[in-house]
Amino acid sequence: MTVVSDTTPLISLIKINRLDLLEKLFHEVLIPEAVYRELTTNQSFALEAEEVKKAHFLKVSPVQNKQSIQILQAVSGLDDGESEAIVLAGEKLSDVLIIDERRGRKVALIF
Repeated sequence: MTVVSDTTPLISLIKINRLDLLEKLFHEVLIPEAVYRELTTNQSFALEAEEVKKAHFLKVSPVQNKQSIQILQAVSGLDDGESEAIVLAGEKLSDVLIIDERRGRKVALIF
């Protein structure tokens, strides 16, 4: 099973000390580079960054079609992490996309 995640669901699980649920459910979760950057370079998420770096089941996967990201952002107004997660899910033919924003979910359904 291929699973891709956006940033906020990971932060939420880290905050309640349950990031382990993703590993138990899916064994491996792909995150695009933008999500990894959001989780590891923002000083507001310093504690979360350490958890992400230790989580061996989170695998950073680059998006191949950068133009799709730009187009998606232009028409939807989604941020880098959401856009990359949606495009990566499409590229990997993922079974599950974990995304919390309503607009992101709507866009993912038509993408």
